Amino acid sequence: MSNLQIAALAYGFATLAYLAPTYIEGERVGGQWSAHRIVGLILCLFWPVLTAIVIYKAAAATSKPKLVFVDHAATPRHNAPNRRGD
Repeated sequence: MSNLQIAALAYGFATLAYLAPTYIEGERVGGQWSAHRIVGLILCLFWPVLTAIVIYKAAAATSKPKLVFVDHAATPRHNAPNRRGD
């Protein structure tokens, strides 16, 4: 097998991995063939390319995004000094 054939096979499997759940979801909802369902199935052909682009861009980024989770309940609050009106 040539590299092109292997790439096409891998792309086909990736496309099938996106296409199958989309088709099954459409069948569970009622199985009606609307324009939106057909467009969704056609767009499944492009998801492997988009996924590869996102992975490449994330790996090639010079600054890695930092996820910061803040628990507001654990954050100390600075209380304002008590002011009396007397």
